[in-house]
Amino acid sequence: MRIISGKFRGTNIPSPKEEIVKPTLDRVKENIFNIIQFNVPNAVCLDLFCGSGALGLECVSRGAKDVYFVDNNKQNISILKKFCEKLKIDNASYLATDFYEALKNFSNNNVKFDIIFLDPPYDSNLAEVSLQKIFKFGLLSPTGVVVWEHPTDEENLKFKTKVKDTRIYGKVQIDFLGYTDN
Repeated sequence: MRIISGKFRGTNIPSPKEEIVKPTLDRVKENIFNIIQFNVPNAVCLDLFCGSGALGLECVSRGAKDVYFVDNNKQNISILKKFCEKLKIDNASYLATDFYEALKNFSNNNVKFDIIFLDPPYDSNLAEVSLQKIFKFGLLSPTGVVVWEHPTDEENLKFKTKVKDTRIYGKVQIDFLGYTDN
């Protein structure tokens, strides 16, 4: 697993040793960033359920203004923070906390995101709850995008009207969600 483009292109990303972390495949990541490449420079990004932080790190490398990494696993956050310190990345924030607490905290501090990566553990209802809170709390900027990675057999009909684009890569589906009036 590596950073594909930008300032840190080709840098290998340390991966947590736990089997529950399922990093986004490089080819899927590359396709995601081909779609959102013009959204990244100077963007405020959230890598929710970040695991290794590969998606947020790609944003940092491509010129994002700020990147927030959220994961409830303290070891994942610790590995990611040490890696970012090694690369002298100073525009990243790390939250080793529950996703709901993080989203509530962002809401209380009026943080708006241009890009939100949503990749919760498969076979959980965390995507639906996360999407509800993201839109309820108004965490997405008016022109922002939520990039939701999930298995192709998992669909969230409640948010279907917010889906702007869908891509399928084998058994992985990427939905790009935003506000319906944009």
